[in-house]
Amino acid sequence: MNSVPLTFVGHPFASTGVGEKIRADVRAAAAIHLQPLIYDIFGYSPRTDRDHLELARRFETPKLPGGIRVFHINGDEVEAVEQVLASRGESLSDGYNVVVPAWELPRYPERWAAALRRFDEIWAISHFIADSLKAADLPSVYIGHSVELEPRALLPRRSFGLRESAFVFLHFFDTTSYVARKNPQAVLELFRRLRRANPLADIQLALKVKTADAGAPNWKIALEGIASDVVLFDTVFTSYQTQSLIAACDCFVSLHRAEGLGRGLGEAMSMGRIALGTNWSGNTDFMTKDDSLLVDASLIPVGEGEYPESAGQHWADPDIDHAFSLVNGIWDNPDFRERLGARARTAALVRAGHRTVGKRILDRTNEIAEMLRRSWRHGIY
Repeated sequence: MNSVPLTFVGHPFASTGVGEKIRADVRAAAAIHLQPLIYDIFGYSPRTDRDHLELARRFETPKLPGGIRVFHINGDEVEAVEQVLASRGESLSDGYNVVVPAWELPRYPERWAAALRRFDEIWAISHFIADSLKAADLPSVYIGHSVELEPRALLPRRSFGLRESAFVFLHFFDTTSYVARKNPQAVLELFRRLRRANPLADIQLALKVKTADAGAPNWKIALEGIASDVVLFDTVFTSYQTQSLIAACDCFVSLHRAEGLGRGLGEAMSMGRIALGTNWSGNTDFMTKDDSLLVDASLIPVGEGEYPESAGQHWADPDIDHAFSLVNGIWDNPDFRERLGARARTAALVRAGHRTVGKRILDRTNEIAEMLRRSWRHGIY
């Protein structure tokens, strides 16, 4: 790899999932002593997060080199990316181009698939996404995605207003996107049932919400009757604050209808926290019934307007009764919690840690580099 640069292209300063996706690949590559580069394709994200700046200080390049370029973008961004490259005197033809799309339904949209075919190959961050791409006649290479969080000193519970004595559930969702996919109402209903069945239990629910869409359903109505036990966070967190909040909680809950990966569940597991999640889609790459709490689900059609490009597609409807049976009283069983948390950490690091994903990146980029060398020798490039 020394003679073939490896550059990750995308949104490395974004505080959203697309930013975490590229940063995780860079950290995974660096963990096995590759020397990856980072290229900020649009430059629109503010550079305010110290973790992001530290990564950029080590790896950012102001110009996109040739060699292997791994684009963490979606199909609907390809045209804009090509325009930006052209305005800078650069082109997709200047290197070997890989694209790493995200998607949350069983079939990748055909209207974006054509854009992905402009790349030399596609990497899949989960088997679920690989199957989704295959359904659109798009072959891919499974690389996976690291969910590992670096160990470090973190903020205590009191920084978040959480009781030291409580068993704390945690859920993330985003009202600026499509709320139905994250399904927060199911999490609130689960907590309501737990509180009703255990009126004296010392439990809390932490909700980290990205909220900006006035048109989103009024999910706060579902807080009626349990609001005193719910701690709501609706400001933008730094990476450090987010990691600290995960560490401050006991059980990460995701009763999602679909996840391309389910990074929050994986991050919680990597820190030894219990993960309760729907037994369907991307999170099953690193979650099993031996190391996490997987919730039974049936498959239902995606409702009109609930997600883009959803005609004829389906997703999961998690069984709240089953979720209740898995966690009811878990706060009174510390031995079980400790064993499950330890198994969760091992599973996350073995299946989706930096070194595991980094090794796949190394193996695939070595194969590409050798293919490029053969092509150069024969005058193809």
